[in-house]
Amino acid sequence: MSSSDDTLAAARAALHRSRTGEPERGVGGALKRGAVLGAVASLPVAGIGLIGGAVIGAGAAALDALTKD
Repeated sequence: MSSSDDTLAAARAALHRSRTGEPERGVGGALKRGAVLGAVASLPVAGIGLIGGAVIGAGAAALDALTKD
């Protein structure tokens, strides 16, 4: 397996773990989910990388969680 396959498998496993069990409430849970989804979504995008995707995803999730009424 290549390193990108390993990374994708790790991201999928983290996403699966985040979907199982009791969902976390609040901004912390939203940050975790957003970071995982951002990292997975950034895999096919050249120039962003996993870290950038995780930061963007976590920021978008935090913004969404904090601006909900």
